[in-house]
Amino acid sequence: MFYIVFLIILPIVFFIAFTPYITRKTESFGVTIPSDLYKHKTIEAYRKRYAKQTLAIGLVYVLLLIILSFSVRETVWIGIFPISVFVYLIIAFLIYLQYHKKMKLLKERENWFENRKETLAVDLRFYKDKKTYSNWWFMIPFLIVATVTAWSYLNYDLIPDQIPMQYDLNGEVIRSIEKSPVALMSFPLLQLFLIGVFVFINIIIGQSKQQIDPANPEKSVQQNLIFRRRWSMFIIISSIALNIVMSLPQLSFILNLNPNVLFIVMMIVVGFIVVGAFLISIFTGQGGSRVRNIEANVVIGKSGEKINRDDDKYWKLGIFYFNPQDPANWVEKRFGSGWTANFAKPIPWIFLILVILIPLLIAKLTS
Repeated sequence: MFYIVFLIILPIVFFIAFTPYITRKTESFGVTIPSDLYKHKTIEAYRKRYAKQTLAIGLVYVLLLIILSFSVRETVWIGIFPISVFVYLIIAFLIYLQYHKKMKLLKERENWFENRKETLAVDLRFYKDKKTYSNWWFMIPFLIVATVTAWSYLNYDLIPDQIPMQYDLNGEVIRSIEKSPVALMSFPLLQLFLIGVFVFINIIIGQSKQQIDPANPEKSVQQNLIFRRRWSMFIIISSIALNIVMSLPQLSFILNLNPNVLFIVMMIVVGFIVVGAFLISIFTGQGGSRVRNIEANVVIGKSGEKINRDDDKYWKLGIFYFNPQDPANWVEKRFGSGWTANFAKPIPWIFLILVILIPLLIAKLTS
């Protein structure tokens, strides 16, 4: 249980607390602002308060999880854990909403966009550059899955009649299914599904809508390319690591692998992925906004004369993008790091439905 708290929950708590500092300088709590006002005293105060509040609540939450691990049964703790994560995320979201509303009122009161030229900067060469690493890299996890699956079928007679599918934290089997050629495909099908999701995410990274700061478009383009390439590499590495770990239960059907060791290895790998995502977000920032040492020509003109186009009306609560006129299916997040969907388009909805239905279908077919 400690592995879960310290390897996964703590990084998530710190990530949520530092989210305002990794967001683009043209946005604050889901509200468009001129980039030259990023260090506005009131906005800086909002960021600090949000970070302190979510971090304090998060650390209390972590402490409660640790206390509960000593005072309740393991099965009870496992049941409480997902509910507690959901509650913490809801609380963090409610804190965000408070500052989102404050930012909207501050923006309206100070009228920052008056006498400024709203600009939509576009680089026509942007999509000709190589923004992500090749999808051929995903052949590595695919070959891992194919090799382990083939080896399992070649040694089918050595597999016990009851295949363990779920363990408790003490390594005891709590769910198993009868051996069959179809049942043996349970893990491989899930792995292939995950590889497909990772490939699709890599495509999204490359094809998502470009966002350029008109105050310094050349630097912004370079930062965005670095941003996309770093996340593309992270997605590929994560796919390989997860598929190696997910192959271990399949191997354990034949080899005598300690379930406790498997659990620890799984938690370590997942923890490193969570920490890796946190570090990339901190050192890269949304859209590459925290990338330093980039040489670029600064646009000639008065500071803040050109600002990003104000499209707050398309962002519901500052995080849900809904714009039927925008041809883009995927856009950068307003709050945090990564990408989100244009919920006015059908493709993102189809993708989300498939992500939910396919694992359920695999579980049904192989149970």
